[in-house]
Amino acid sequence: MPPLRVLASRLLALFSRRRLDQRLDEEVQCHLEMVAAEKIRQGMTPEDASSAARREFGGVEQIKETYRDARGIPFVESLIQDLRYAARVLRKSPGFTTVAVLTLALGIGANTAIFSVVNSVVLKPLPYAAPERLARLYSEFPGFPGGGLHKFWISPPEFLDLRRETTSWESLDAWTGATANLAGGAEPVRVTECILSGGLLPTLGVQPALGRFLTPQDDTKAANPATVIAHGLWLRAFGGDPRIVGRDVRVNGQPFTVVGVMPPEFQFPPGEIDAPDVWIPLRLDPARPGDRSHHGLSLIGRLKNGISLGRAREELNRLVSRWAAAAPPRTHAFHPKDHPVLAFPFHDEVVGAVRPAMLTMLAAVGFVLLIACVNVANLLLARAEARQREIAVRVAIGAGARRLLRQFLVEGLLLSLSGAVCGLGLAFGGLRLILAASRNSIPRAAEIGVDLRVLGFTLGIALLASVFFGLAPLVHLLSANVHDSLKAAGSRLTASVPAHRVRQAMVAAQLALALVLLIGTGLMLRAFWKLQAVQVGFQPSRLLTAQIRLPGSVYPPNSRISLLSRLQQRLATLPGVVSATIVGGLPPLRPVDANDTEIEGFVPRPGGPIQNVDYYQVAGERYFETMGIALIEGRFFDPRDGEGAPATVIVNQTMARTFWPGQSAIGRRINPDKWRTIVGVVGDVKNAGLDKPAGTELYLPYRQAGDSLGGACVVVRAARDPLSLVPALRAQVAALDSSLPIASVQTMEDVLLAAQSRPRFLTLLLTLFSTVALALAAVGIYGVMSYSVAQRTSEFGIRVAMGAQRTQILGMVIGQGLRLGLIGSLAGAVGAFALTRFLRGLLFGIDPLDAATFLATALPFLAVILAACYLPALRATRVDPNSALRQE
Repeated sequence: MPPLRVLASRLLALFSRRRLDQRLDEEVQCHLEMVAAEKIRQGMTPEDASSAARREFGGVEQIKETYRDARGIPFVESLIQDLRYAARVLRKSPGFTTVAVLTLALGIGANTAIFSVVNSVVLKPLPYAAPERLARLYSEFPGFPGGGLHKFWISPPEFLDLRRETTSWESLDAWTGATANLAGGAEPVRVTECILSGGLLPTLGVQPALGRFLTPQDDTKAANPATVIAHGLWLRAFGGDPRIVGRDVRVNGQPFTVVGVMPPEFQFPPGEIDAPDVWIPLRLDPARPGDRSHHGLSLIGRLKNGISLGRAREELNRLVSRWAAAAPPRTHAFHPKDHPVLAFPFHDEVVGAVRPAMLTMLAAVGFVLLIACVNVANLLLARAEARQREIAVRVAIGAGARRLLRQFLVEGLLLSLSGAVCGLGLAFGGLRLILAASRNSIPRAAEIGVDLRVLGFTLGIALLASVFFGLAPLVHLLSANVHDSLKAAGSRLTASVPAHRVRQAMVAAQLALALVLLIGTGLMLRAFWKLQAVQVGFQPSRLLTAQIRLPGSVYPPNSRISLLSRLQQRLATLPGVVSATIVGGLPPLRPVDANDTEIEGFVPRPGGPIQNVDYYQVAGERYFETMGIALIEGRFFDPRDGEGAPATVIVNQTMARTFWPGQSAIGRRINPDKWRTIVGVVGDVKNAGLDKPAGTELYLPYRQAGDSLGGACVVVRAARDPLSLVPALRAQVAALDSSLPIASVQTMEDVLLAAQSRPRFLTLLLTLFSTVALALAAVGIYGVMSYSVAQRTSEFGIRVAMGAQRTQILGMVIGQGLRLGLIGSLAGAVGAFALTRFLRGLLFGIDPLDAATFLATALPFLAVILAACYLPALRATRVDPNSALRQE
């Protein structure tokens, strides 16, 4: 039994609550009777007036709840009342609630989807142990013609020198990539291999799913050849056999023992489009590491504990200076100015190329969210004007500004949380579409997903959005006169001047944001259009391509040439084939060779070219004819360029202009591998990407290439659909060697599309976001103009009654909307002028301040604004003056 004092306290509280309710009923009834009386004076029946008064205030219960809170009801209880009432109010206005929630869902969903990408690609640390201590090392040749060779590879002797001499690194390892044929499963497959030094995988600190990873002991010549395979390859080629560890496979014809399987999420190097399937030891021989000028290794280092990257860079600079001072003249050695070593955070190197595009997308969806919030704020302002008398009654019976503020924020919070829930659904669907459309253009795509950070981001923007538009109705609270609002209980409510100005300012702001986004999109569209129009140097239509690899352990040079010759002959005789050939590397994306090449009679001059060629290419018979590459001078390769014949070479137009300006290159001699005579000059072909210059290039006839042709691309020009030749191509390769896999079978048009995937993806998303932003902005100005027309119905009726022409009314309303549009356009143009300069690195052939794009975007933008204003203006011209005067 509780003490008597407690019982007395409870009874007193209950009695006080009953007295409070009784007093509340009296005050509420008084206000309702006052409003009902006003409506009766307007001609309503008593029953209709009473019902209208109750509906107008949103229900008696809310007035009671407001009164109780003003008299000291506990905060938690009143907050629950606010939530209950907000849900009831939103439920009673399904149209408004649906529009507001869907608008917010678009903004929040787009932001969540793009933030998921940015979070996984840019913000999230690499999935390795202590990734902040990892760095990537490069060599450079700043004085190289054409702006220098930056972030270049390192040669094997240079790698060994760095690993031996540096003291700042806990480990320093190297890797390079290639393609390989793997046999040992159900059938041979083409795989991507990563050839790395033995300490690299232990450095990353990722434990294998099965077995072990490669160690420094595997990296010696005396060790048995070992390999580690990717989880996906284990499932794909070996059916997930748990006995895979210890099993022998053949990589490029050489036996290797599988010692481990990496976990499903593991990838190294990270960010690669073609993720490695196998990892094998590099096995450098310190006694014979190779030529110092053959740069082909990428380096990764792990800093020692307590050693900063800046300190490691200082040590590298000291070592480079010391080595340069000790090197004999005219030798290939590190040099502080001509050939330095640089180190950068590994994470930045993985995502640095896509960071500007990712942040641009995040800014774009941020604009979309702001525009969506402004739309919802305008909707709430309009609702607040319709609820002026309700607000006035609640203020009159004791509700303070804090109480009303909390009520508005609760309503906004319910809207934004509902929008966030729907937005999460849109985000999941959007992520699937993004990955399906552009997985190959986004590094670390396998890691993209919705995690706790993304959920927290979604909740955060939902809360910020609720505060942003939840405060909009307070404009009326700050400007309203309680006495006047109650006095005008039955008359038409008009918007306050501050509320009208706030609404117009918000519409102008969302128009400005939409225009900034549209101008950025226009620049990207023009740049992408120019990229599409770039001449690649060949005719891509009706070309089929495929890749094969002929490892030297299985195919010595003579056997390799023999197989490729027979393959070309077989393919050329197939029905529907116009011509067939092979080539060493496929444009338009090839790694630069930058090979030193002796040129007969070359005389160096200050600021002129050096004896170096950007690209070496090995070409088969009828390569130029099959690809559609133009002959500028001389001849193509033909049977005269076979084995044992005089060594020949063909150069591209850029190389001819670079080394023999104003002269013919035919008959000149160069020494890429031996002295060769130039027999032809052909048109330039894009090799470094569609947005980069062609560079210098030479072509070796495949019959004279020796060991230069380890991997080859088959190119077939078809008379009809090239994909119809795929079965015949596979059959012909299998007839020559059934253990020889082919890979990357695709048309040349698909190859070019893949080369444009990143700018196309960014342009597509920006176009989508800007379209949504423009639609939301148009809806916003349409809503403002519609509400303005509704509020000014009496005014328009009086004007018409006094003789105003309907065209004048039309012009007046449209002029008001166009003024808002011009203000927004001016602010948007200024914002675009300031912000689009950050797009400079993403634009090809377009100035970020391109006046034509600004003008071409602004004109249709104003047209959309005009269309959004026309319907409300048309409605204003149809006002009946008699009805308007009667109402007035």
